[in-house]
Amino acid sequence: MKKEEHALNIKIDFQPVQAELYDVYEFGTATRIGLGGSRGGTKSHTADSVMLMRRYKYPGTSGLFIMKVYQDMFDIHINPMFEQYPGLEQHFNKQFMILKLPNSGGSFVRFLSGDTLMEFRKRKGRGFADVMVDQSELFTQDEIEFLYTINRSVHKDITPKTLLCFNPGNIGHTYNKRVFYDKIYQENEDPKDFGFVQTFGWDNAYWCQKSLNAEGKSLDDFHKMSGEDRFQYFITKSEYGKNLNQLPDSKRKAELLGDMDIFEGMFFSDFRRKHHVIENYERKKEFNSVAGLDYGNTTVLEVLQCDYEGTVVTCGEVYLADFETPAERANAIADYLLSNELYKLEIIYDTDMEISQISNVGYDKTPIAIFREVFKQRMGDKAPSMVLVNKTSLDKKKGYRAVVNEAVKEYLHINQDKSKIYFSSECKFLIRELTEMIYDPLNPDGMDFLNTGPNKPHAYDAFKYALMSIYQPRKPKEDTRPIWRKKLDKKRELKKKSIMAK
Repeated sequence: MKKEEHALNIKIDFQPVQAELYDVYEFGTATRIGLGGSRGGTKSHTADSVMLMRRYKYPGTSGLFIMKVYQDMFDIHINPMFEQYPGLEQHFNKQFMILKLPNSGGSFVRFLSGDTLMEFRKRKGRGFADVMVDQSELFTQDEIEFLYTINRSVHKDITPKTLLCFNPGNIGHTYNKRVFYDKIYQENEDPKDFGFVQTFGWDNAYWCQKSLNAEGKSLDDFHKMSGEDRFQYFITKSEYGKNLNQLPDSKRKAELLGDMDIFEGMFFSDFRRKHHVIENYERKKEFNSVAGLDYGNTTVLEVLQCDYEGTVVTCGEVYLADFETPAERANAIADYLLSNELYKLEIIYDTDMEISQISNVGYDKTPIAIFREVFKQRMGDKAPSMVLVNKTSLDKKKGYRAVVNEAVKEYLHINQDKSKIYFSSECKFLIRELTEMIYDPLNPDGMDFLNTGPNKPHAYDAFKYALMSIYQPRKPKEDTRPIWRKKLDKKRELKKKSIMAK
């Protein structure tokens, strides 16, 4: 274990993953750093240690700790810090939640909870050389981006940095997953600003200390084990690891394995990146292809292929967020079709393309008319055929959206290591959206997801138009009951409904 000392002569012991985070944080070029993964991965203690190290290494600098819940700040950071370093408590001002560090040239740490963050935001706040957010999954992207604006310092020697510590799930899941796992950046985000360290429960030797002591082994002995051996030791010889390993599948994957593709409340919970995503997929010319087009400020084309057995692969994606006119969007898609030799492709488009835009933006033609003209000019007789989506529901009781979502769930379901749909890794926006959707708690039949927030499912909409044009519903199981039994069961059902109605 790596040891560091600061001006209080307090030794800070770094486990390997903590040392890795400190190296990335202190010596790396990234200024927005994620520390994420499973439960128990020593994220909070690591943040405490790095915060103290930075305050003493750079005298006269300030740091800010943020958690959503006021009491959690005391339980997870403040009280454990004072237990480990008793000399600090006398320098803590509870009224203003400020810890003035002795022998540090005036360095201090301020603590804020979600309740006080709103008031702090109204005042714009002062700058902090380090901003550390624990359980950042509880904060919105807007709140996190505000914290970036106060991550500044007048001290020339220090590079201001923000640390986000998080687990899978909750309101901040989408942002954390996008920038740290999927590495998809939007607008003015610079990839060089982001760094990430993955942590797991078996990175934290202290969960296993009781068993290690009983076996005469040290913490260093534990860290010398292979990753697989540490994992097995953690889930078999620590109570915390055993508990995580016994959770239901979706919770186990998120809280034990830190899987950002699986979390509680996930709408398409059957999605498995290792199973459903194909790297370097090559489109098969002998298979039928169809595409879906979602049109708007963000315009997306998703290309699907279907083999002879009905298995679907989403094999191409065009995601346009920075094109202003319909003609520019049509030309960008034409470029893609030509470069990939996708000739005479059938494209299923949304009803929005049929809406006149004269009153809105002054175009005297509908978007679909412009697209058809551009495709004809660019591709001639190889131009795609444009087909309006048919939103007539196959099930009048459920409606179009519910039927579509149910169909996607059916295709995603894995049976004997096979599913009816796969995705090329090229379709990164569609894959991202599939793994971010969460159930709508107000939906009566449970077959819809929340459709709010900044990230609308444009890629999913394009995908579903194409999928439903080739969808083959699962055949209902044959009812083998004899006629007398069917009649009896029907009478019982009617009687049950009658009783419930009373």
